Amino acid sequence: MGIQVVHHRGWEIVRLTSEALSADVVPGKGGDVLSLTWVPGGVDVLWRSPWGLRHRGALATSGDSVVHLMEGYHGGWQSVFPNGGDAQEVHGVEWGMHGEVWLAPFDWEPDGESAIALRTRLVRSPFAVEKRIALAHDTLTVTETVTNEGGEPVEVMWSQHPAFGAPLISPDAHIETSARTFVVDDERDTATTDLLPGGIAVWPHAPGRDGGTVDLGAVPGPASGIDRMGYLSDFDLGFVAVTNPRLGLAAELRWDATVFPHAWYWLEAGATRGFPWFKSVYVLAIEPATSYPAQGLAKARAKTGTTLTIGPGESRTATVSLTVKDCA
Repeated sequence: MGIQVVHHRGWEIVRLTSEALSADVVPGKGGDVLSLTWVPGGVDVLWRSPWGLRHRGALATSGDSVVHLMEGYHGGWQSVFPNGGDAQEVHGVEWGMHGEVWLAPFDWEPDGESAIALRTRLVRSPFAVEKRIALAHDTLTVTETVTNEGGEPVEVMWSQHPAFGAPLISPDAHIETSARTFVVDDERDTATTDLLPGGIAVWPHAPGRDGGTVDLGAVPGPASGIDRMGYLSDFDLGFVAVTNPRLGLAAELRWDATVFPHAWYWLEAGATRGFPWFKSVYVLAIEPATSYPAQGLAKARAKTGTTLTIGPGESRTATVSLTVKDCA
């Protein structure tokens, strides 16, 4: 167990290790978890985008919010704050897609044998953001605290964005959760989604575009040409597991459902034409969240009333853990 610092493409990478897992963290880019590798089998359970972690000087500093975000999206696990989904004009400034933390640089220091503490202060909103990322045996835990250092209340959306990739996700895998309700995104009306926009059902079922029912517990294959966006709700406990019996591996997300009462579900399986995926990626993200839909602050407020307001001087803390274990 321990902490090691390596460098890749101009970035400082902090590597946390245990006997079971190795996690690479990028403090300078969102405090992201770049990879989480199950050591006995050498399997990274997180997804990597086709372009990966680009050279540090290659990231754009202006331009379209979606392009800016995608250029900096290497896959892995990000924080989404203070906006989720579409860019918004808020408090006289644009809050970009998925919010400022996604691309913000963090300072860091060791905080235990295999743990680090990170901190940043946002520019487009009055928040200080602190993270503690800790590795213990087979579990990676991300604890995040956001503090409003301004003198007025601020409305936000907040979530964690771990994305899983092959070989963990495959048609051999299945998804389990303590959620009872699944809501299909009402604006995801694409030719390649198999879900009925705006449909609501009891997990693991969802209404299909063809009038049938889709089993969300099953994972479509990489060439299925399917994309999905929806939201898990009504959790007893915050829990989602992706299990692949053929691989002999399971990834289990756990969190406090009173803090994150929802979880976004995003699947891309060789479906989306053109930018940014060009029918080339296979990824499943399960994203514990305060709010939905993933359409920006204004629509989350108007459609579901699930935005979070944080008062002056107020702090909120959320913890999400990811356990990777042998299920053979």
